[in-house]
Amino acid sequence: EITLNSSDPFEAPIINPNYYKEEDDLRRIRDGLRLTLEIIDQKAFDVYRGDLLEPKPSKVDINNDEQVDEWIKDSSHSAYHPSCTCAMGQVVDEHGLVKGASNLRVVDASIMPSLTSGNLNAPTIMMAEKLADDILGKKLEPIDAEYYVAENWETSQR
Repeated sequence: EITLNSSDPFEAPIINPNYYKEEDDLRRIRDGLRLTLEIIDQKAFDVYRGDLLEPKPSKVDINNDEQVDEWIKDSSHSAYHPSCTCAMGQVVDEHGLVKGASNLRVVDASIMPSLTSGNLNAPTIMMAEKLADDILGKKLEPIDAEYYVAENWETSQR
């Protein structure tokens, strides 16, 4: 959810990703935290385990749902770069132009139609360079380049 912070166009908007909007999301994280703590508390981990750093037992009763939920909300965040919020084909066209708007483009990871399984840096650079060429009217002609084909590529490493 994105809302304006003020009428000043240079002031950053308020961005609320609505983590834990659904009760089931919070319950799953809570259950996962408890399971993690249970696993780490096994005898096999005695030689590796130090004092629990978070959640601090003196501040959070791990058996109290309300305290655990509050700790989760206060201490968690996304480790992923936001992406796929303006998916190509749905919000923007193949040129990055926002559908229903004039001369407005989005050229970043948000136009990815689905999340990549790796880091976003390389595909975002590729999309930005491709769309920059499109904005400048540069058309890349196909070339017949040589490329390597590994022997037994169909069966190796499988």
